[in-house]
Amino acid sequence: MDLALLDRETGFDKGRSLQERLPVHCFGCGLLNAKGLQIRSLWHGDECVCRWQPGAEHIGHPGIVYGGTIASVVDCHAIWTALSHSCAVDGLEVGRDALPFAYVTGKLMVNYLKPADIAQPLVLFARVVEHGTRKSIVTCRVMQGDVACATAEVVAVRVAGTP
Repeated sequence: MDLALLDRETGFDKGRSLQERLPVHCFGCGLLNAKGLQIRSLWHGDECVCRWQPGAEHIGHPGIVYGGTIASVVDCHAIWTALSHSCAVDGLEVGRDALPFAYVTGKLMVNYLKPADIAQPLVLFARVVEHGTRKSIVTCRVMQGDVACATAEVVAVRVAGTP
């Protein structure tokens, strides 16, 4: 998918992200954590999309994003995908309604396909492929332009309590 086209057609950067609607302290996605990764996730059709620019501190090998950082971004983005999907199924709106549940990671599997350039943003495309009352399975593609850097599958487990 052409990222420039995505921006032009959907106003990707103009909408309020899920994280802006429900601020939390999480390292990966928390708006309230100044030292965190500060990801932002928005729905585009049946996929939840996140564009995230790595900083110099996220380096692994020279010029390459550290794989653990990629896993962290995938983890948080997938959890927001599961949470917001479940809200839609239950007739709740993130940021408007009190949520009687949260999601935590039950399993995270990342397949690294190509090194990710530290100077380019990562764009994640996640979708819920299985939804149940106790858990959801989310798949995610991590792209830089037309290059797939990683794919992942996350088992997101629904727990009582608010995010």
